[in-house]
Amino acid sequence: MSDGLVRIRATLDVRPPYCSGTCEIAVEQSTLFYSTATSGVRKINLLFPTQDQLESLHEACQPAAYGHDHGEVPKKLRAGRLDATMFATQLNLGNTGLVDAMGQSLLEGMAVRRDIRFELYELNIYGAGSFVGPHQSTTNSDKIFGFLDIVFPTPHTGGIWSLRNNEKEWRVDFAKMLSEAQIPLVGYAAYFNEVEREIGSIISGHRLTLSYKLYFASGGDSPSATMISAPGPFEPSLKTALAEFVNDPKVLPNGGYLGFGLRHQYPVSSEMRMDTLRSCLKGSDAIITRVLNRLLLPWSIRVLYRDRGSRPEQTFVLHKFISDLSQQDLVWSHWGASEKMGPGAEFVRFVDESGNDDEKRTGDYSKYSEDVVDIIQMTEMPSVTNVHSQYLAYGNEVMMGNLYGDVCIVAEVPAKVLY
Repeated sequence: MSDGLVRIRATLDVRPPYCSGTCEIAVEQSTLFYSTATSGVRKINLLFPTQDQLESLHEACQPAAYGHDHGEVPKKLRAGRLDATMFATQLNLGNTGLVDAMGQSLLEGMAVRRDIRFELYELNIYGAGSFVGPHQSTTNSDKIFGFLDIVFPTPHTGGIWSLRNNEKEWRVDFAKMLSEAQIPLVGYAAYFNEVEREIGSIISGHRLTLSYKLYFASGGDSPSATMISAPGPFEPSLKTALAEFVNDPKVLPNGGYLGFGLRHQYPVSSEMRMDTLRSCLKGSDAIITRVLNRLLLPWSIRVLYRDRGSRPEQTFVLHKFISDLSQQDLVWSHWGASEKMGPGAEFVRFVDESGNDDEKRTGDYSKYSEDVVDIIQMTEMPSVTNVHSQYLAYGNEVMMGNLYGDVCIVAEVPAKVLY
């Protein structure tokens, strides 16, 4: 691997998929109202709650979906949840500076204040002995890019917050963070929707959190047409490294593609046109496309399919659509599924920076030698966003074939002009 490619990969591998910290909220915004089955409407000050108020709120909650306890934990201490329709809060996140913090730290400069919207969806409270096992928050909306948890300074110990993504793990100790503050603060953690989370056992006291869905407003929802954008922290260095790489006369002298595996998760569906995701890219994925735009390199979003028929060799196909072959006729297994993918499919051959076949991804393109385009893998694959399709194949007998694809950003590099 060349030094240039090492620099590009190292530049992209610098940011965790979350941001966390503390912020101050006004006392007048710290009151929460909720309803109970027996006592009507009650209220609690989230910055200065009493033990009786916390216990009353806990009793009004339903069991949390991901909550657990060690053995016989009393019901009043188990993880509890209230849906947003069951309570009201005066907290206005627009006055806390969290939008700016997320725009710079989580979204790496790609977002502006008007773009991010918060949708409050639940309250959670945990008593001593309760914990939350590994889980991911789910959503059916293609607008939602992540979630935000606000942790209030209720006295408690334990409950280490763990996050995992791409075989990496990070930990945040909100109990310690908030107890050491000189004034009442709230903790926050914003994270992308593909992040797995876990809350360790609460040792003593109660932990109280409000959770929000994060999404980008559509143009019609925006109060202003002004767009402000700040470069991400590694954007300049990525632009320099990528420009040097592309301008190297030894790199793709006859032109070809650069493939970037997506580092974040996006909603996909059968037969979907991939370029519909252009406006949904987030974090480092969005920064890559901004850099490509500045370098005047055309780019698109494609599915990179790994196709293998009855032969040991495989072929790679870029497609503009997600291909669903389950409804197709039988596929001749010797050549695999590639010929059934239809318009928008293009054969590619993985090469290294010098144009030699990538030994890890060699393929048999003898049948398509005139139609194959060289591609260099710029970042790790498989992509975080991937697809799988099954089809009926036949050779000596009918069998089930599998087609695996990674959604990726593909940049087009023109052929070098030789004098």
